[in-house]
Amino acid sequence: MKFRVLVTLFALALAAFPALAQETDSGSSSKKFENESEYYPVFVQVEKVYNYAKGYIVTYRKGPFQMANAYLPLEWFSGTSGKGEILRQGAGNAWPRLVVYYKGGEMSHVRLYVHRDRNHETWGVARASRELDSKFENVEDLKLEF
Repeated sequence: MKFRVLVTLFALALAAFPALAQETDSGSSSKKFENESEYYPVFVQVEKVYNYAKGYIVTYRKGPFQMANAYLPLEWFSGTSGKGEILRQGAGNAWPRLVVYYKGGEMSHVRLYVHRDRNHETWGVARASRELDSKFENVEDLKLEF
């Protein structure tokens, strides 16, 4: 009989434990985490970065067999607009990547991680053309294709 009572009390304690373990929500913050960022990053693996007179042409994969280009004006990286930052990686095995940060559903800024050595296979030079010039004019945001 004592055994049944002990088992019953143990089962009741186990059943009540999850209810006691829940944290109370203060209701003062809508964020889930204490240090949650307001920026949403999108990472893109880069195949090649082409230097161009008006900016960078970034070729990236948009699927297993397709490529797309992103056109990043030099003004973004000059410091006046604050929309772009180029970071040179060491001589290791790191491959270039592009990180686009969104805030409130709109593009905030980009970070382009490139190989330090301009002779690396991931660097290229694009030839000047009027068609390419137009891709860099009045660019305010970046729409990635997937």
